[in-house]
Amino acid sequence: MEALTTLLPGLLFLFYFVPVVFIIWFMVTIVGQLKYQTKFLQQIFEKINSSE
Repeated sequence: MEALTTLLPGLLFLFYFVPVVFIIWFMVTIVGQLKYQTKFLQQIFEKINSSE
């Protein structure tokens, strides 16, 4: 029982820290993908406009 009470603060830290890190990683990944998609769509738009 004493081992559990010694590990409890560390476990609580993990339960709060891991989701925050995951959310930040997810947001950074989404922003990167959206930037790439925007650049790709701009290239398509420029190709369409240049052919007219």
